[in-house]
Amino acid sequence: MDENGNLRKGERTRNRLKEAALKLFAENGLENVSIRDIQLAAGQKKNGSITYHFSSRDALIRELVQDVGKILDDGNNQRLDALEASGGPRSVRDVTEIMFPSLPDNCNLSPKQQTYGLRFFTSVMLSRRDLLFEATAGQNRGTRRCFDAIRKLAPDTPPDILRQRMMLTLMFGLSAGASMEAAAKDQAVWKHLWGQASARSNLADTMAGIILAPISEETRAILKS
Repeated sequence: MDENGNLRKGERTRNRLKEAALKLFAENGLENVSIRDIQLAAGQKKNGSITYHFSSRDALIRELVQDVGKILDDGNNQRLDALEASGGPRSVRDVTEIMFPSLPDNCNLSPKQQTYGLRFFTSVMLSRRDLLFEATAGQNRGTRRCFDAIRKLAPDTPPDILRQRMMLTLMFGLSAGASMEAAAKDQAVWKHLWGQASARSNLADTMAGIILAPISEETRAILKS
């Protein structure tokens, strides 16, 4: 920033590139967006804008993941802190209720980033898990705390099964959040998918159900083999 608190030209260009990339990745998937697509959407005529500001396309994705991931992880930490302060969590559902992802209005993302953040993050989770884990290696404290709480609340579930189910719960929650984010642009879709008053509560039930579902005899037989 300059002495008046305004963003310098390079910072403004950087932010435009990030916002354009986030929207394109969220709407089209990582594989279907090129560097040229991002530069054109950001109004940049120079072909080297991405490499100048971020060194590479992956570096740009990594920074976007860190931006969104930090907000999500901070949210998990804050909600878990409040739950523990009130004497919880007392059940797996207590934990899954706070794990449902959201990007609050007062977070450090721009309005455009809040509109596309969950869909982008989910796209990276599905197609570039290696990059996602690399970018969030120093984050995820809130997620780990939630997982530790679930382990204490479901001690009889075999560790391998519980680990799988916690990851499935996380993936389901992010995908549901991305669906909710996309539906917010269309009231007819919103009403059909998320308009019921019970929607969020039912999502927490479903996420807890993934963790607590009975283990079939078929799966137990595989564990013993």
